[in-house]
Amino acid sequence: MTPHEPSPPPPTAVLWPRCSAVHGCSGRAAGGFAGCAAHLRPAEFARFAAGLRPGGDLDLRGVTIPAWLLDAVLDAVTGPDGRPHLGRTRFDGAVLPTHAVLRGACVEGDSSFDGACFLGGASFFDARFFGHVSFRGARFGGNASFHEARFHRHASFEEAVFTGDALFGEAVWHADAAFRKAVFFGAACFDRARFGRDAAMQGACFGAAVSFRRVHVARHARFERTRFRRGLWLGPLVAGGRIGLADAAARGGLRVHAAARAVTARALTVRGEAEFRLRRAELDLEGASFDAAVHVRSLPNPIQGLAEPAAWTGPAAVRLVSLRRVDAAHLHLADVDLSGCSFLGLARPDRLRISGDCPFATVPDRRRWRRWGHGGAGRAVLADDLARNADDAACGEDRLEALYRELARATAGSDRPRLSRDFRYSALEMRRRSEPHQWRRWVLHLLWITSGYGLRAGRMAAWLAVAIALVCCGLLFVRHQHAEASGRTRPHQPFSSFGRRSAHPPPRRGVRPLAP
Repeated sequence: MTPHEPSPPPPTAVLWPRCSAVHGCSGRAAGGFAGCAAHLRPAEFARFAAGLRPGGDLDLRGVTIPAWLLDAVLDAVTGPDGRPHLGRTRFDGAVLPTHAVLRGACVEGDSSFDGACFLGGASFFDARFFGHVSFRGARFGGNASFHEARFHRHASFEEAVFTGDALFGEAVWHADAAFRKAVFFGAACFDRARFGRDAAMQGACFGAAVSFRRVHVARHARFERTRFRRGLWLGPLVAGGRIGLADAAARGGLRVHAAARAVTARALTVRGEAEFRLRRAELDLEGASFDAAVHVRSLPNPIQGLAEPAAWTGPAAVRLVSLRRVDAAHLHLADVDLSGCSFLGLARPDRLRISGDCPFATVPDRRRWRRWGHGGAGRAVLADDLARNADDAACGEDRLEALYRELARATAGSDRPRLSRDFRYSALEMRRRSEPHQWRRWVLHLLWITSGYGLRAGRMAAWLAVAIALVCCGLLFVRHQHAEASGRTRPHQPFSSFGRRSAHPPPRRGVRPLAP
């Protein structure tokens, strides 16, 4: 703050003309009167009420409003349609009575309830807010109902406190809805709500059950640093952008059933079972902690009753981005794309279980023969291994070797035996490259060349075929040499002086030569 800027007023400062009819009253003096609306004389109140009309402005800042005053004001502004119609409305710092009912109210201008105190329950059922509305720091002493309410512009419930249940079922926000640092002591229900832009609930605290079923968010659903004391049931939900759960904490379990572009759950803490059933999302679980089992699976089909954005294309499978420093009692991945997932730093890789179609990154095996083995497909590797090779990242071959061994054990009993073999092969590759003893390195080189560490049947068959061919060639060569040697020991037939055979060969025994 520069010296030329005015200092902000203290939090208890009153920025309106105060009531002078009653000592200590902080209510705003009604226009043209010395007292506030609650402390006017009967004649003065009659003139005040006569000045109210549907669609007019209302300023009751700081006023302790009794039930009769609220009813009289709402009756004065009720239109032919039976709904109270208000213009610019101000209830900042006001104290509203028990069972304050503004059912079906239409607030056509901006409205403010900042710091207001509702002594009991409050009902804004089917209310319409056509301007900006703010309940920042408001206190609700009982149940608060905004069921089927409509917010056409920005709505803020930041730092509001809901002592009872908060009902926002089937509410519609055409713009942003902000619940940052709000506190919900009772149950919170947002079922079938629709958010035109962001649903911002960073730093909020939900002390009881909370439900977000059949919710549609046009952009981002943000729950960073949010605390859920009785668990979270998020979904079925469709978010056009990102679902943020970074640094959030949920006691009593977590269920996320959603279709979104990304789900960020870095440093998420869950006490109880967790389940992520996602569609078209990139899931980041880096640094998350789960004290029970966690399941991650893809949703192949769209969520019924919730339309996805038309611009969404591509596969529906979940793409897991990172499992670094994830600590889970059991981790089950089903039909998840793991080609870009980082596993280095996974706390308990032996508790990992993989099922279904979970593709990993692959590298071409140039020494693998296509006629044997796996039909020429690439060898499955971790994305950490490719990053180390491509970017020369200092991630340590020893750590990768240990990780490959653990993953090979974890996937040994799964329905993908080839994946376990590839992990064992990669572990031995890491060991061969980093082996400090020369003779052990030679042995590993020999095993790699001859049989692929005993894991490549095609390579062993190729070497066996070469050995058989060499033996056969050797046998043929020895036989040919023996035949030539035996041919040199036979008697030769006589030749003439010209090197040709004699025209008259010697007669055979017992046969007389014919007379000339």
